[in-house]
Amino acid sequence: MLGLLLPCVAWADLYKYRGKDGEIIITTEKRSDLKLIEVISSGGSKGSTSKTSAAPGSKKAKNQEAAQRIAESSKSRSDNVILPVRERQSAYDDIIREAAEAYNVPFGFVKAVIRIESNFNPNAISHAGAMGLMQLMPRTAEAMNVRDPFDPRQNIFGGAKFLRILTDRYHGDINLILAAYNAGDAAVARYSGIPYPQTRGYVAAVYKWYLEYNAEEVEP
Repeated sequence: MLGLLLPCVAWADLYKYRGKDGEIIITTEKRSDLKLIEVISSGGSKGSTSKTSAAPGSKKAKNQEAAQRIAESSKSRSDNVILPVRERQSAYDDIIREAAEAYNVPFGFVKAVIRIESNFNPNAISHAGAMGLMQLMPRTAEAMNVRDPFDPRQNIFGGAKFLRILTDRYHGDINLILAAYNAGDAAVARYSGIPYPQTRGYVAAVYKWYLEYNAEEVEP
């Protein structure tokens, strides 16, 4: 199995909250509407990523429109059963493991990306138009041959394939792999590294869960 290079990011303080439904949310932002459980200073997780909407006519707006068209026409999205948070954390493990083996990326890494991107919600759509468990943008989904981004299997295999491509491109540097997944290759190239504070928090978040899931995999 491929070894990933350890990140050397400037960790932001991360805040662990409990939502009204009992869901654990870890974020780089202070939230007054949730119950604070813990402040994590050396790495952690965000409950969701912040992807803003775009002006009409822009590339991002076109992605949003494409995502909406797919959402409206996708039968699988309406067929998906959204399980309680605790149950859906392991509901896709078999698919994740199969995709991870197919593209030679760590199981825990793929699962950690799903955790941060969608919190295991196969119907998730971001304001920017990212879709499904691994929050694939329409153009990325198309490039990865994902016809239905709300189908868990297609989405996970597409996301794992994209992580494999980024892993090869950035020679296993987990900082750059995740930064590109979150902010895009152009931003990584422009800043010669992790481009934004939000992306820095995202890298820390995914890495924290990667360590947790990896530890679970090796437990007897």
